[in-house]
Amino acid sequence: MKIQQTVTAWRIAAVMTCALAALAAPLLLPGPERAHATASDDEEYGVLFTAPGVDETYAYCAGCHSERIVAQQGLTRDGWVEILEWMVEEQGMGEIEEPDLTLILDYLTKHYNEDRPNFPRTN
Repeated sequence: MKIQQTVTAWRIAAVMTCALAALAAPLLLPGPERAHATASDDEEYGVLFTAPGVDETYAYCAGCHSERIVAQQGLTRDGWVEILEWMVEEQGMGEIEEPDLTLILDYLTKHYNEDRPNFPRTN
């Protein structure tokens, strides 16, 4: 049930950002070409926790929606896989190729899991 509610929330967010997705089409290039074109080592990643995989995660996710949407989630690895598959199948996101897919899933699973260790907090 929790995954169903999360998918519904993602659908609402996706509808609100689909216009931006059309403008972000160049960001849907596969792999390192897009990641390096949109994020650099000195770039800030908004509220995302800085750790291995943040660059790729930011590059793929922030092209279509705020990184805050990512940071607010708390999903298992299977939940993240389901969300990414839904984005490809229903929202027109380009598939994430290896090794980026594993790197992103490892990052999301470690830092934005059900325990939500890096949930954004207000000061």
